[in-house]
Amino acid sequence: MSDDLDILGVLPSDRKKLESMGITRIEQIALLTPQQLGMGKSKGESLIRRAHNIIASRSIEDIEIGEKEIRVKVDSLSKPVKKSVLSVLGVYELHPGSVMVSEKGNVIYIYKKSPVFSKIVENAEIQKSMIEERRQNELKSKGLTLDLEEIRDFAINRGFEGFWKNVFSEIKGNEIMKKSLSISLFSTFEEPVHSLIIGEPGSSKTLAKEIIESTFKDISTIGANTTRAGLVCNLGTGDLGALPHSHNKIVLVDEFDKIPESDIEYCYELLSNGRCSVHSSRIHTNIESKFIMIAFANPKKGVFKGNPMDEIPLPPLLVSRFALIVKTENISEEDRKALFKEKFYGRSEIRVKPEYYDQWIKLSREFYPNITASERDVDRYIDKVSKLVEVYQSTNLRRDLRMGDYIRRIPFSIARAGFRDIDSDILRESENILEESIRSWEENG
Repeated sequence: MSDDLDILGVLPSDRKKLESMGITRIEQIALLTPQQLGMGKSKGESLIRRAHNIIASRSIEDIEIGEKEIRVKVDSLSKPVKKSVLSVLGVYELHPGSVMVSEKGNVIYIYKKSPVFSKIVENAEIQKSMIEERRQNELKSKGLTLDLEEIRDFAINRGFEGFWKNVFSEIKGNEIMKKSLSISLFSTFEEPVHSLIIGEPGSSKTLAKEIIESTFKDISTIGANTTRAGLVCNLGTGDLGALPHSHNKIVLVDEFDKIPESDIEYCYELLSNGRCSVHSSRIHTNIESKFIMIAFANPKKGVFKGNPMDEIPLPPLLVSRFALIVKTENISEEDRKALFKEKFYGRSEIRVKPEYYDQWIKLSREFYPNITASERDVDRYIDKVSKLVEVYQSTNLRRDLRMGDYIRRIPFSIARAGFRDIDSDILRESENILEESIRSWEENG
């Protein structure tokens, strides 16, 4: 509570006086008069003015300025917020009746009733420019430097299909892998879609990893040596591994099948909810790190023989933490030649406009799709996934109740890619990707 008084720059002697009166929050100060504060007219006015400025800055989301009306949208309309907004706009400095004020929902309306309304307009324009500058700084801190409408148009014109086809154009075949990787990239750190790609050495999984690593920013790349030493912590040295330092990053893990057993328990929790507690003779700490993991692994025996599902090299409980588990296809000679030719000519769009693709996924995480699919379509989608759980919950490909989270996150990622709502087409696409990712494990060789 006293942090509010620190923000206001209250002196220790004044703080004691305020706290003895039960005043510890900015919102309380915003509603008082200098007389009620009992700190003198000048000091009281200064303190209240700072409180109003801070609350208004925190609360104002948008300002629309017209000739006869100003609309101020706030995050939530309370008495301290309303008083602070009207204060910074200079309404209280005018003669009573100079303007009319009303409110509806989270919007404050200020109507013109006399020529002095122009003074309110000037103050509103100052606040609007401050909001826009703050918004630009927030976007830059998230890596968004291109024009937002350009990015949106670029994304909408291509959509989810255009993304995975263009980003992974150098990879021939392996469409379900490309779709799965793209879904992970468009997921959020609060609701991640982790993907596990299992393939033989030298397969397209290596190329996929290189494409993501070279195209996108905010990537945490974990090589084989780090994997073996410990992703969460090295119990030998007591040092924290790479995952605790990967908050709000896309994590690419090579040779995930080589992680030490001591790390597996910690990975269960981190992959599930972004938190875990580490307690050993050398280290005692609570870790919070929310990331999106794309892990690559080799088959148990190095190559796929017999039933591919028997070659999944990780414990079923760990596998269940991944929304999508994909078996890579071996590339044919014809596809290999086509790949070499494309790399020779450098035809890929992603090589020409890599910053658009990187900022596309960043901007998409600011978009929240609505669900417009009918309840009937949702029920059909849930029924299909429920049957997958019934069949695969006791296999090495373990699909269990965590699918309840994944069946929501996958369509949200696909919709986010095209700045679309979740309709029946997106549900069907999600269903197909889930089924195809599992079907790949039923096919030998």
